[in-house]
Amino acid sequence: MAGAFLHGPRLLLALLLPLGACAELRQPASLPSPAPLGVVTADPVREAVAATARAFADRGAALAGQPAAAAEALARLEFLVAELDRNPRYASLPEGLKRELGFARTETRDAAGIAETASEAAVTPALLAAGRALRAGDAARAAAALPAPLFRPGGARSVARLGELGPLPQTNLATGLLAQEVAQRDAAGGWMAPATAAAEAPIGGITFGQSSGITAGY
Repeated sequence: MAGAFLHGPRLLLALLLPLGACAELRQPASLPSPAPLGVVTADPVREAVAATARAFADRGAALAGQPAAAAEALARLEFLVAELDRNPRYASLPEGLKRELGFARTETRDAAGIAETASEAAVTPALLAAGRALRAGDAARAAAALPAPLFRPGGARSVARLGELGPLPQTNLATGLLAQEVAQRDAAGGWMAPATAAAEAPIGGITFGQSSGITAGY
């Protein structure tokens, strides 16, 4: 699995794992579906926004008893909070919305037992690795991906905790607001000029694969 743990801009390439087990998650009518396997997409951020809003709809009720789906949803949220703050393309998003997302991350970290001071660069790949292992039926590898003190209590007990996050009202609110904001700006053309946005699109796009989840062309 060399290359699965990426940092910086390339980390977004790992955020859109298959969601076959979560097809029942509620989807806002104004949002597109995640790209299916084999489809190339140039904007994984929008894909992550849509998938995260669905995952945490109804206060995250559909994640109950679904630790793999929960790990993926938490990874997307971790990525989005960091990416929307560090990427100048999204600098015009309301500060209030970014604060709501920060509160959502605090809520989910508390629910999942993720260290408050942990960096997104450490948390996101760990959650993605756990999600991949769980979907492959490898509970031991999933437990190893969630070590203490990054995760509390760590190991198998942290895997179990992913399936018992409980209601997440703040995360439901914040991710829904983000999805609405993105949809409204897309409809109104309220983002950067096309040439600038195109220059910041991931080179080569994303190809979804069955084994490691995602590969990218450069």
